[in-house]
Amino acid sequence: MEFYQHNEVLVTMIVFAFGFVLDLYTIGRIDSLFNLIQQAVYLILLGTFLLVEIKITIGTMTLSGRAKKFWDYHNLVVHFLFGSLLSIYTIFYYTSASAFTSFVFILLLAILMLANEIPKIRKLGLPVRVILFCICVLSYFSFFYPILMGHIGQLPFWMGLLSSALIMALLWKLNFKNHEGKGLIARNHVLRPTIAVHLFFLIAYYTSLIPPVPVAVKKIGVYYGIEKKDGDYIGKYIKSNWGLFSKGSQEFHARPGDKVTIILSIFSPARFKDQVFLKWYRDDEKKGWKLEDTIPLNIFGGRDQGFRGFGTKEFYIAGKWRVLVETSDGREVGRIHLEIFNDDSITQREFTNDYF
Repeated sequence: MEFYQHNEVLVTMIVFAFGFVLDLYTIGRIDSLFNLIQQAVYLILLGTFLLVEIKITIGTMTLSGRAKKFWDYHNLVVHFLFGSLLSIYTIFYYTSASAFTSFVFILLLAILMLANEIPKIRKLGLPVRVILFCICVLSYFSFFYPILMGHIGQLPFWMGLLSSALIMALLWKLNFKNHEGKGLIARNHVLRPTIAVHLFFLIAYYTSLIPPVPVAVKKIGVYYGIEKKDGDYIGKYIKSNWGLFSKGSQEFHARPGDKVTIILSIFSPARFKDQVFLKWYRDDEKKGWKLEDTIPLNIFGGRDQGFRGFGTKEFYIAGKWRVLVETSDGREVGRIHLEIFNDDSITQREFTNDYF
């Protein structure tokens, strides 16, 4: 007890580091039943601690001597649970993010995760707990319902939002319904933070700020052609003109008859069935980025390396292009840039295979 009181910062940082490393090695697939149950248990524990903390704050619960000794250490447990959940959700959001707006959301989440390590912020008490709890519950439901229903979209999102609101309403009913004179604590410590977080998630969804978990592009590239052989998708590219195939600019030297082919592998959970769109934009000198084509692509989940699919564009002109991968509800999950050059040479080209 004395050691913890004198070394609170050191102890909490060690606990956080342990929780984060543990998450990295045990996180597994986003649709893992073990992971879903583990996170649910963490949330139940956090909800229980929050319920007790509210009752102590408003004076409707008094702890016995033995319980008070345990309660003195509850901050350490809560700190570990919040740190673990926030690190998990930051990883999940990061793997699904593509657009700059999504990275803003992840940055905010990362700041909250780090802020949870600062004793001065943690000592602000109940409002901070309520905010972090709402974020964790909303994040959990943001991928739980899509996994359960097999697709993303407005219905799974709203079910998650309403489920979170019902949980907070239950906490409210158990604490404030029959206790008059607690209005200031209720409004400032519970109601306002709850409403603020739920409104933020609502706005973030409709402005595509929230990454489209549980969908994630694992690999994407631009190729001169595609071949299917022995269960593999094989992309043909010219090694000397190409860089890495994750993100960044690509050069495509087009000869007559060449087709620009985008191949990607996109992860989604088991029994998942949805659709993404390959949106082809060309950089017009006068009008800027102009949408030239949209190619739908049905995706099916369950494969660890992701569902393989491709889109081919036969009619194009030289210039700068970018292809965005968007989910059925309009959120960006991946993109790739390329520049097309006209190639009039007749020398034989040597292609290299890239396997999906």
